[in-house]
Amino acid sequence: MVRSGRDPDGGAGDGTGFATPTNAARPRVRWWWPGGAVTPAGVERELRTLRDAGFARAEIALLPMGLPAAVDPDAVRTWGTPRFTGSVETALLAARACGMRLDLTISPGWPLASPAVTGDRIGFAQRKLVQGCRTVAAGEAVDTVPPPEGDPTTDDRLVAVTAARIADPGRSPAGSVLLDEASVVDLTGHLADGRVRWTAPATGAWLVFSFWSRPSGQRSLVDAGAADAPVIDHFSHPATTAAIAHLDRHVLPPRLDPLLRQAAGDIFEDSLEIAVDGELWTAALPAEFARRRGYDLTPYLPVLRIEGLYRFDWATLRKGTNPESPAGYDLPGGLGRRIRHDYYRTLNELYVDHHVGPLTRWANSRGLSYRAQPYGNTIDHVEVAGAVQVPESEDLVNWIAAGGMTDGVAAYDRAVDFHRGIASGAHMRGAPVVSLECCAVLDADYQTGLAELKRHVDSAFSGGVNQVVLHGFPYSDVPGAAWPGWAPFSNDSSPAVSDAWGPRQPMWRHMRAFTDYLARAAAVLRTGLPRVDVAFYRQAYWCLSWPQVTAGNLADAGYTWGFLSPSLLTADAAVVRDRRLAPGHAGYRALVVDDGPAIEPDALERLHTLAVGGLPVVVVGTPPDRARGFHQAPRADAAVARRAADLLALPNVRRVATQDDVLTALRHLGVWPDALLRDATGVLPVHRQDASGDYYHLFNSGRSRVRFTATLRGRGAVRILDLWAGTSHPVDSTGDDDRRTVALDLAPGEATVVFLGTGPGLDAVPVTVPAPTVPTRQRWSRELTRWDLDVQDWQPGGVRTRRLGDHPTGDWRTTRDLEDVAGVGTYRTTVLLDDDADHDVDAVLLDLGQVAGTVQVEVNDRRVAGDCVGVGTRDVLPHLRRGVNTITVEVATTLGNRLVALGRTEADTYGRFASRSPRPAGLIGPVRLRGVSV
Repeated sequence: MVRSGRDPDGGAGDGTGFATPTNAARPRVRWWWPGGAVTPAGVERELRTLRDAGFARAEIALLPMGLPAAVDPDAVRTWGTPRFTGSVETALLAARACGMRLDLTISPGWPLASPAVTGDRIGFAQRKLVQGCRTVAAGEAVDTVPPPEGDPTTDDRLVAVTAARIADPGRSPAGSVLLDEASVVDLTGHLADGRVRWTAPATGAWLVFSFWSRPSGQRSLVDAGAADAPVIDHFSHPATTAAIAHLDRHVLPPRLDPLLRQAAGDIFEDSLEIAVDGELWTAALPAEFARRRGYDLTPYLPVLRIEGLYRFDWATLRKGTNPESPAGYDLPGGLGRRIRHDYYRTLNELYVDHHVGPLTRWANSRGLSYRAQPYGNTIDHVEVAGAVQVPESEDLVNWIAAGGMTDGVAAYDRAVDFHRGIASGAHMRGAPVVSLECCAVLDADYQTGLAELKRHVDSAFSGGVNQVVLHGFPYSDVPGAAWPGWAPFSNDSSPAVSDAWGPRQPMWRHMRAFTDYLARAAAVLRTGLPRVDVAFYRQAYWCLSWPQVTAGNLADAGYTWGFLSPSLLTADAAVVRDRRLAPGHAGYRALVVDDGPAIEPDALERLHTLAVGGLPVVVVGTPPDRARGFHQAPRADAAVARRAADLLALPNVRRVATQDDVLTALRHLGVWPDALLRDATGVLPVHRQDASGDYYHLFNSGRSRVRFTATLRGRGAVRILDLWAGTSHPVDSTGDDDRRTVALDLAPGEATVVFLGTGPGLDAVPVTVPAPTVPTRQRWSRELTRWDLDVQDWQPGGVRTRRLGDHPTGDWRTTRDLEDVAGVGTYRTTVLLDDDADHDVDAVLLDLGQVAGTVQVEVNDRRVAGDCVGVGTRDVLPHLRRGVNTITVEVATTLGNRLVALGRTEADTYGRFASRSPRPAGLIGPVRLRGVSV
């Protein structure tokens, strides 16, 4: 389903786009409109602002939250009207004029909702399965249908009536009511005139269940449509077809096709946040289930219910409800779990076949790509990511998955495996782009800086992401909005989520340097093919709690890994050649099976075939001994046990006790990482390969500086690509024809790219000066302690200026009159260098120490290329001269500290910030100038 052909932005990976990044790899931004209340002049102005800041695309999203009363309500809810279509047309024309493209959201909110599923088409709206239940004594006659739970609607449809005897014992240790599997019976055939007539057998206590299909009643979490728009049935082909027809008629009429092909890019669908009390249902489910799983689901409908599983609200997420939670009713011996597994698997397949597939074909027919976040509810995001043309990950969901509800900000550092899962699906299907919604953080609006964004993005890059969509850029011309302007996720009526970017933020003045950095990294990470060391087999229907790799020794040694679900093992790419799986895609060198004792029989068969073909395999813990599904379980279990024994008997298969033992097993099998790291705790590698050579992106995800060696697979000269300057630096290396060893030095949060091959690497500018991330020998050092400081203090009434002479570096919060300041500080100092300052010196490194904000450096009035978030050092030797030198450091902060102060004094407008703590600001230091040799 991946559209072939050239990227409309032009391609990174064709030897271009590093020295001067092209639009193909440049970041994008969520462009939040206040509903339809935009003007042509405002649209054109904001697109120019985004272009000048280095963004290649803007994604129009209507988010009418927190709008002031001065905004005309008739101008807000316009999605699906000629007025909205006209605004989109205006925006497309403006984007074309300034060399950008626009992405469009697929509905007025999320999940996908449409006026096409109202009225006599309400059957195409998302449905849920609700139930009724009554207890029946042995031998008791029944002549009625138990009424359904909740408030009945005129659109309720009776699906089935079933009965089952309560087993002995009646409850599981987890509290589930156990039903006798041999007793379950479908009573639907006994229905007559809306009643069921049936007599319970003479022994035991019985339960009679009724099951009803009911519209969920859910609307989009955010809705800016002019007409009522229920969430559509995401598992129904007719529902998807109806929504597409409405888009064609009322949102993107065919007359826009030439303009869409010239100035549009993606149609985007946000995460699958369907919320129902009950189970997800679609009219075709019984027939599709029987066809796909081989048995009738109807008698077993009682065991589907896990209370709150599909509620998808914060309370349920905090509670930790997931598909492994106890069911209300269950079958002994784990049989109910097998049925639920089959149910989740069928929903996944229907979502791909009836939703993702039709939307992809439609988008491609209109000259667009289909981009989506393939997760939510009981969706296997690894598997579905393999079906989405441009799969997208995000920070907020993987933060929850990594334990963010309890562990707070620290969970972001553990979230890389979520990105790896999304990327793995893309890799196995040959999708070249893996997108990221960056960087939504709860309760951090106006307190998230570019340094935090960089850490989020570099973590995602380490997980296989190679495209960034920033969250977000609010439309600025909104009448009546309080300073600093309207923002849909920073007001009293919606969740507080970072951030509202744009000229309203002091840091925006340095955004171009940051977007250049992102674009260069993305260009590298789109080059050629991904090379991943190990694949972990896994299958999980819950993106918020799924198996992760916990063996820290694998990461410390430099191994990279991905995840493969059952369907990905049957992809066309899943072949073994020269002991590598999918050599034309990710090129895995080994496969690790660590998914518990149950496995799909066809997946195990495929694993055995791959191992017979020469792929090294490691089995962790108890080998699989049973099938996951319910159909003919005894026979399937026996087949699994036999084939698992066959697998373990192969010479290239090892069994180990825990994940920590995988490293030793891989080495015994001759599987070594492409990036063999030593003394590199916290360093995360990514490997790409093309005809020119091998590219290694290395990110220090830890909190301490790391000096380490990297022995990298590849041939040719070794160079380091500077992601901030676009330059290519030579570096000394040792080794043989197949590997080269380099010494590297990375500060916390710093990333670099090492290239082995011919030429400079992409189109990087070759230079002879030492690379910024190579260990050095210090020849002299000087601390710069006193500065003249000019401060721009951004406030609701405008910008106030302050001047502090002979000022030390330090946190503004500890300086009188700067405690509450947010804005821009310009530091100036002079340095006297004598004639010997450059003796035996290859570089003079300016180390700013701690910077709480973004930064721009000038030496003798010449701008110095380098890290705009102050993570690394920068070589200023080319800009220095003998005698007096002037060094200028401009630091821009977030608006957070000013808003926190306003929260204490102007509670009516800014009270939501009053409970927050101010954060560090300014040039904290220590600042050092160091002459070094390599």
